[in-house]
Amino acid sequence: MLGIPVSFTTKVEEMVAHVGPKLSYTYKQLGNELHIKSGAFLFEQGVYDAEIKMANWDGLPAFFATSESSALPYDIFAASFYLLSRYEEYLPHVKDALGRYPATESLAYEHDFLQTPLVDYWVQRFKTTLQEYYPDLKIAPQITQTQLKITVAQAYAFRKLGFLRTLAGFWSDFFKFRLKRNFDRIQVLLGLRKDPYDTFNWLNNMQKQSAIPFQYFFELGDFSQESKNVKHSKATFQSLVKMVGDYSKIGLSVSKVAAQQLSQLKIEKQRLEAIVNRHLDAVQVADNLLQLPDTYRNSIDQEITSDYTMYYAAHCGFRASTATPFLFYDLDYEIQTPLLLYPSCIQDYQIIDTNRGVVDNITFRSLYRQVQEVGGVFIIGFSNTSFNNIHSKQLFKKIVFDEIN
Repeated sequence: MLGIPVSFTTKVEEMVAHVGPKLSYTYKQLGNELHIKSGAFLFEQGVYDAEIKMANWDGLPAFFATSESSALPYDIFAASFYLLSRYEEYLPHVKDALGRYPATESLAYEHDFLQTPLVDYWVQRFKTTLQEYYPDLKIAPQITQTQLKITVAQAYAFRKLGFLRTLAGFWSDFFKFRLKRNFDRIQVLLGLRKDPYDTFNWLNNMQKQSAIPFQYFFELGDFSQESKNVKHSKATFQSLVKMVGDYSKIGLSVSKVAAQQLSQLKIEKQRLEAIVNRHLDAVQVADNLLQLPDTYRNSIDQEITSDYTMYYAAHCGFRASTATPFLFYDLDYEIQTPLLLYPSCIQDYQIIDTNRGVVDNITFRSLYRQVQEVGGVFIIGFSNTSFNNIHSKQLFKKIVFDEIN
């Protein structure tokens, strides 16, 4: 996170002989180096229900206390590992209705730091201590980045769905007395109005006007109750994906089935790669159906290098208590993997009421300010269906051009 090249050693003589800044993470200090007392947690094997005693460290929550001989009063290496590895998600917990790990089960929710990039703030304090001990050590400031991710679970509401799906949708809406929706459907099919989900040209224009990169995630699963996108083999859909790819990065929104079955993930990945004619390296799992560690292991198996599922569906905030992308560590196998996890702290529906044209500015500005303070990556999630009325488009412009740009 500090961008400092480091080397590690377990040899005392090598440590003592080193000339220059050095840090010992041991039970006892070795010499005159900067010393942080290590606890037992990082040296344990397996996953167990570790005792967590929360404390207040000059206004920041902290745990795993050290001692007066340590340069820091808390073992931030062990505590950061606990949060970043999502250690608590490996422990027994109550899942939500969709089988997901809910924010309400987390340490961050329980102790009210879910909306704080806590690990990044700890790192800032470590940076201060490091530079006080080694004044000549130069550490470049971290630059805040912003990304918009746009999920395309259903490219069109009415177009290109096929005769049977269109007929079934018509009768379903008819018997549920959704007459306006049927009226809209007929107008779209007759070419009298634009499909309400077809917001891609408008989004491309927004992309051209903004310095913020857009990343799209298209779902290409087989049709089911959960996966209702246009069939991936349709020329119209493939042209859409290629057109969007001319302006923005393209990733895969992994379907519910593919999130559980490696074979289906491979199929969906190949479908998208065949359309864009390049290697796919970024995914997110539809409906936030993240199952640790299997979801990430499957991505690694398919040589996917980036994942954008590290967020909570029902709550704003930092699932791993960081605004900085980090490598997934597999606790069962005790290895660091090449899969880079991008934490997203806001999904549009969590702060935007498109019907009333209202944004929760307090939450949005608080999260954005904190990401700026720590030099993290601010990632906010949208959907192509988020911009189907004038209110939602105005709110998007306000967020992107007034609040962020």
